[in-house]
Amino acid sequence: MPLEIVADTPGLWRDPAWQAGTEEASSTPGLYALVIGASAYAHLSGGTKPAPDTFGMGQLFSSASTAAALFEWLRSDYRCEDLPVVWCQLLLAPTADEKAKFDAAGIQHYGPANNESMRNAIQRWAGNLPDKAPAMRRSRTLFFFSGHGVMSNWRSLLLPSDYLNPSFGKPQLENCISTRELQEWMEQSPVLEHLALIDACQNQFSPLASKGATANSCFPTQQPGGAVPRTAAALASTSPNAVAYQMENRPYTFFGEAVLEGLRGITGGNDARVEFLELVDYVKPRVNALLKEAGGVTLGQAVRQSIEGEFVMVVTELAQPPGEPSDTIELPQPSTSGGLERVYRADPALKIKLRARPTATASVLEAIDARFDPALTVREPIALWTMLRNFNEIHRRFGHEYASHPWSEGMALYALNDGRRIERDASQVGKVQRNGDSSLVQVDLALAPRLGGVLLVFEGADYVQRERLAVVLPTDMEGSVPIRLNLIFGPVEANSPPPKLQKLEARLGPSDSNLHYQYLWELTREADLGSLGQVAAKADPQRLKEAARDKGENQVAAAAGMLLLARAGRIGDVGDWTRNLMQWFPEIPDGAVLWAESLRNALERGLITPFGVSDPVDEMARAIARLGQGGMPFFADNLDLSDSLLRYLLRGPLDDVLREPLLKVKQQLEHLFEVAMPSGHFIALAGLPRPAWMGDGGALSVPELLALFGRKGM
Repeated sequence: MPLEIVADTPGLWRDPAWQAGTEEASSTPGLYALVIGASAYAHLSGGTKPAPDTFGMGQLFSSASTAAALFEWLRSDYRCEDLPVVWCQLLLAPTADEKAKFDAAGIQHYGPANNESMRNAIQRWAGNLPDKAPAMRRSRTLFFFSGHGVMSNWRSLLLPSDYLNPSFGKPQLENCISTRELQEWMEQSPVLEHLALIDACQNQFSPLASKGATANSCFPTQQPGGAVPRTAAALASTSPNAVAYQMENRPYTFFGEAVLEGLRGITGGNDARVEFLELVDYVKPRVNALLKEAGGVTLGQAVRQSIEGEFVMVVTELAQPPGEPSDTIELPQPSTSGGLERVYRADPALKIKLRARPTATASVLEAIDARFDPALTVREPIALWTMLRNFNEIHRRFGHEYASHPWSEGMALYALNDGRRIERDASQVGKVQRNGDSSLVQVDLALAPRLGGVLLVFEGADYVQRERLAVVLPTDMEGSVPIRLNLIFGPVEANSPPPKLQKLEARLGPSDSNLHYQYLWELTREADLGSLGQVAAKADPQRLKEAARDKGENQVAAAAGMLLLARAGRIGDVGDWTRNLMQWFPEIPDGAVLWAESLRNALERGLITPFGVSDPVDEMARAIARLGQGGMPFFADNLDLSDSLLRYLLRGPLDDVLREPLLKVKQQLEHLFEVAMPSGHFIALAGLPRPAWMGDGGALSVPELLALFGRKGM
């Protein structure tokens, strides 16, 4: 039945059969949605009442229109078997142009997207979910937000339309919504499925990060020990510590346009249903194709998905019946672990149906590479320590002095196993690329063999934002590990001080000499910007096992490959090899996290004694407890996975002997989140702010950063 307006609540729509506070409401299964779009920010630059300091943030063009279009799709086109839309609240902050179009189209029943309305709407949304079986266990929530977003170190935050309201006196920076709190609520709320679509930037916001602050809490706390959802899935428009794009004179954001296309079924697909990972596979490359079509924007936008619980979720059913598959690929027989069929619905012939993708990933990567000037590329390799002693060599590679001084004045490597500065080793600098003003520099490093990894540091208040930026990098015991660094400097402006190093990203890089790393490089590039389904089809678990087995030379590649399988829901394909990784290479804590995830994955598939483990929950807890002694994992995704596994374990009954070390790891993790931020594949640490619990002082020292990461500080 069509949704009707609830006149006394701005923006609320409901099925006429649903009435708040009634027996029918608490037992009505369906989709319960909250849709928010904020384009006009009154107190940011260009707004009606700008704050004294807007921190460089201004107006958006199409977030309200994107949210309104998503709402209209819900009203008219959404369908899912026995799961109608029964409740939806729409909050919008449109620009004047958007409002005029809304008025002309008759879109007038919506509430404001300010802080008070968003917080009230979240609590109203969560509080009106069915709380009785079977309706509770048949329902779904949908959360959609389009607007300004930022990160405060590790925490991603969504900004209401009245952010920085000057009537509060000092800026109330915490008046925003935490996506981490949303994720935690989704993982615990007992309705069957949760889906979040987040269309916002996730770049670092120094005013909040410098306080170590996050959003004020607004989600209700769930009672521990109750039912948990089958699936909690999220799709974000960009990776952590990165931006999302929208442009003037376009009706929707790039992410929103791609999502709407996928939901409406105009993707060239031939299936009557759109599953979550099918939507992901469409949206990822489509966003970058739209960016390229719109005028050659070449920065790229890496859409990121996350899933807790069951990987198969039917987002919507298309109006047209299915036709013949136009593009299928043959896959090998799935392993007995059941990992493959949990990712994509397979037909009886064990084929995966692939939606036609609008652009090849290679084309997207070519556009991203166009950021750099080929004439300025230096390809000759040089020993890192030779380069650091020769400023002319540094300047030849990095160009402008502000990009060269961080290397000559304050770059260093520290060994994680003893905290000592590495004065000389066999690490190499390979290809260096940069743009004309050296505001963006890309460096290929080959880290020398070493037990336990390194901390790569740039420091110096004159050259580095937040005084010290560091990234924690893994190493192999016998072979070199290829790392691709991206250094991003502040804007280069005339008559202004030289820009400082603002952002440091690190990823596993390509390798001309190691086939394992080159294979992994190709897979991860496709997974980040293209099709996770293609990666699921290409990834060879046997090759990942071989990476761990080959004389101990490629344990980092093995860990990264198994993490990639975990992202695709196929961690079961490598069996108990994650346990081998944990036991053979204890200096790489990622193995313990991946082993715990293997066990969780097996439990969710209904296995009682997976891999011969009689008490898998106990074994999971012991694996995660290892982080308290061995330190935090290297890969950013594994740090998020550690956080998720901790919440999973602490929600259930645990013996105090197991619970106590897990609570200590949880506290370590919370402390790390105050100074850490995702950095490509790895984890970056900042010298400022100094967390309050560490007492007074200046920027965090290298020993303090090492200690926060769980490694030795000299």
